[in-house]
Amino acid sequence: MDGTHAVRVLLIDDDQDCANSTAIILRHFGAEARTLSDPRLACDEALAFGPDLIMLDLGMPFLDGCAVARQLRATEQLNATRLVVVSGDADPSHQALCAAAGFDDYLVKPVPLEQLVRLLAKAGAAKNATEEPGPRHDLLRGLTGIEGASP
Repeated sequence: MDGTHAVRVLLIDDDQDCANSTAIILRHFGAEARTLSDPRLACDEALAFGPDLIMLDLGMPFLDGCAVARQLRATEQLNATRLVVVSGDADPSHQALCAAAGFDDYLVKPVPLEQLVRLLAKAGAAKNATEEPGPRHDLLRGLTGIEGASP
């Protein structure tokens, strides 16, 4: 995928190994991925990077994922950016709190590859829908045979 049209993903997780390994997978599927371990820097980094998708851990030091989501949603340039929780906690009450904080989706760690691919496909479709008319870029090129790879 052409780097100028790649889906931009910002991963915010205090577990740097987890964020780095997810970033490697996302890059393999054509995304431009950055990681950030300090949630206090989320707004500044997101404004500088301009992500199409932000994946946030829920339990982090200093600020939890819901507090970061509220900050991002309160920032005009970022309030429409797709936000996804990536948490080890599958408790439905936490999912409701995250939805109220402005998250678009809730994924439970470890996130299966098929879910990551679908997430990128959704972000790519949304990005393509907002870009000026021109050649369409197939985010899923080369994913033949991966179950659930279609958007």
